[in-house]
Amino acid sequence: MKLRKEYVPYLLCLPTVLYLLFLIIYPLIFSLVIAFHKFDPLAGLSILRMPFVGITNFVKIFQHHIFFKAMENTLIILAVALSIEFIFGFAIALLLNRKVVKGSSIFTTLLLTPMMMPMVAAGLMWRMMFHLDYGIINAFVKSLGISSGINWLGSSQWVLPTIIIVDIWQWTPFVILILLAGLKALPKEPLEAAIVDGSSSWQRFRYVILPLLRWPIMIVLLIRMMDIFKIFDTVYALTYGGPGYSSETISFHTYLQGFKHFKLGYAAALSWIILIIVLIFSTLLIRLIRKKE
Repeated sequence: MKLRKEYVPYLLCLPTVLYLLFLIIYPLIFSLVIAFHKFDPLAGLSILRMPFVGITNFVKIFQHHIFFKAMENTLIILAVALSIEFIFGFAIALLLNRKVVKGSSIFTTLLLTPMMMPMVAAGLMWRMMFHLDYGIINAFVKSLGISSGINWLGSSQWVLPTIIIVDIWQWTPFVILILLAGLKALPKEPLEAAIVDGSSSWQRFRYVILPLLRWPIMIVLLIRMMDIFKIFDTVYALTYGGPGYSSETISFHTYLQGFKHFKLGYAAALSWIILIIVLIFSTLLIRLIRKKE
């Protein structure tokens, strides 16, 4: 039996739809259901065996002081790391686009190396580099006259800056890649017209390049914001949330509650709160970009 032509596109989309239903939509619904139940390890993952507790899990989250500490740590990393990544990434992208750096194509390839490395391997590498006694970074610090070095991973004062440094190292190349692609795709006519009108380099950047790069900038900020809210592997490899709770992020806090303390209902509720927070930030960012447009 021959298939009618209008059915062919639906059949071609069917594997993807089934994939989404099985691996994305079903776990999403399951996590929402389990957020209103109390998980019992002895009863298994059957919803029918879990007692319904209503919004108790959500209430407990806001009564847990570690949640606010983890949120504070996440927001600090978000504000500092994203700002530095964007400024450095934009500056380097402008330099590479103007070909100020000789061999810019090779330089661009080398810049992407940190982003391609597995974060667990990179985290262990940085952990050795930050070691108090044997790390190369403390060897450099001691050469500056600080005899005892800096306890990067064991001090609550330095542990967040350490995570921020590693995040900047790994994800600044992503900012460079997106913004450089945006710069390469800019139409030449507005820039040429601005040059003819006698505008300065700053005026061309402020009134021509920035407005035309509005959407690539939004993509960079949006993706990096979501990634930082989900930051887990860097914390796991470097500090495991310590010392104490000083480097515990919201994503790592969710992992500990769900898979170390087996509070799956609590962790599921926490995941939905993170989702709502990310949606609020994303909506505000998109509205801000559209308003300026």
